[in-house]
Amino acid sequence: MWEKKQPYWEGLAVGYFFLAALGAMTFVVAALLDLSGVGVTSAINGWISLAAVVVTGIGSLCLMLELGNKFKFFLVFTNPSSIMSIGAYFLSLFMVMAFIYATFFFDFIPWYDTGTSGLRTFIAVIGMIAALVLVTYPGLELGEARGRTFWNGSALVPLFFISGSTTGLAGVMLGAVMLGQGDAPAILVLDKILLGFLMALLVFILGYLIDMKHSGREASVRAVQIILHGLYKNTFYGGMILIGIILPLAMYLLGVNPGVLAVKALFVIIGAACFRSVFIQAAVRIGLPGEDREWYEEKELLAFADRLEKRWQEKKTWLYPE
Repeated sequence: MWEKKQPYWEGLAVGYFFLAALGAMTFVVAALLDLSGVGVTSAINGWISLAAVVVTGIGSLCLMLELGNKFKFFLVFTNPSSIMSIGAYFLSLFMVMAFIYATFFFDFIPWYDTGTSGLRTFIAVIGMIAALVLVTYPGLELGEARGRTFWNGSALVPLFFISGSTTGLAGVMLGAVMLGQGDAPAILVLDKILLGFLMALLVFILGYLIDMKHSGREASVRAVQIILHGLYKNTFYGGMILIGIILPLAMYLLGVNPGVLAVKALFVIIGAACFRSVFIQAAVRIGLPGEDREWYEEKELLAFADRLEKRWQEKKTWLYPE
């Protein structure tokens, strides 16, 4: 559906994948805290779950705008064998379950009482299952695009899951700080878990790029070159690696307080957005016969024009000597 005749995917697809992962994994982390019996959830889970629904909803709007005919968005639900349709089913299920789950934490709701804890657990588990599918299925969907071999690596699904987990942990930490619970023991435990996920994310990113670089597939090698040395190098080094991983890791040396947690979480979320921007948009598709160099970057055109001008000046000196 998105596979237009274009060298790169556009920003709306990136926005959907990022916002859906942020909302879904934030809910998963918050629900896990609740199932673990952590007391802080009574103060934060209602608002955090509502925020997860809103964020995911905005992501779904990005998806709808990316579709060819905005007024026929319902067609995405009509093909049960399609991974995109499966993703749409779980997206809808997650948003409904997360909204219902959030209502259990507001005292003006009629069913706000301890007698509904069993139902709340059931809703939380269903919502978590839908959220985990929502986070991991993009790796499967992208992997189906055989024309974009950069996405065909076996580690793409784990990579999306690890990145989504960092955003979920960061989302709950940021929400807890905003709700005045940044110093709760459970939030400090999440901060330590985030440290492990950030280190794993760095290893997986570097490993994936090395694997694609030595894959022998031209489109994959070109994608790695675009990431490391081309159009997306600033987003990769500056946003994804520096802001999203290195600075949060360095901030562990500053100790633990709500201000540090908030800034660290914000950096991780920015880095996750850059990760999806880089890994989704840099995957060029395999050129068909006769269109090998149909698309040129602006820098390539300028460099080509500069070489032509220099060559002309050389010939001019040879043809018309003074």
